[in-house]
Amino acid sequence: MPAHKLLLYPDNPDFHPADPATLLACLQDIGLAGGSFPVQGQTRYLAGEHFLQLVTFLGCSPAIEFDPPADTGAVATAAERGDFCHISLTLTKERAAFRGGGRVPPPRCPSCRKAVSDWQQVLDDWQRTPHRDAWTCGQCGHHDRIQALDFRRHGGFARVFIDIWGIHPSEAVPVDALLTSLAGCSGTGWRYMYVND
Repeated sequence: MPAHKLLLYPDNPDFHPADPATLLACLQDIGLAGGSFPVQGQTRYLAGEHFLQLVTFLGCSPAIEFDPPADTGAVATAAERGDFCHISLTLTKERAAFRGGGRVPPPRCPSCRKAVSDWQQVLDDWQRTPHRDAWTCGQCGHHDRIQALDFRRHGGFARVFIDIWGIHPSEAVPVDALLTSLAGCSGTGWRYMYVND
């Protein structure tokens, strides 16, 4: 079942942490991630003590759940549905992956800013032959890697994603201090987007 998430991912789609434990330690040190719990063979993390200082919720009074169900048998199901805010790390081994969930609007060319109408075909071709990541804008002729397409917070490419579960699109944003801390830990800048996957 798809779950709503806020994803943090590096500017450099080819960045992969040499040791994922170091990135997780950074998330715990800054207080974004707290204690761990298992979900179907994965390790996930409760919201840390500084979560609300690092992620700003928008709107008048959002109803956000931070605690998993008291019934330990229901925790995995609630986690998979994103019924409470928690964190996981998604890593790819060989190459960058595309993530975009729900209704992804056409991305924009980074040069002329026009919508790329054939983006789905371009993405499908790249997924079949990932070593061919070149793309040319049909509007202005700009030539770039497919990873340069601007999905405007609806999709992106990376080898590592920090999944913050239980956050709906535009419901919350990471504060600059969080993105700066991640850059300090990793040596690369970070972005964010929203998915339902």
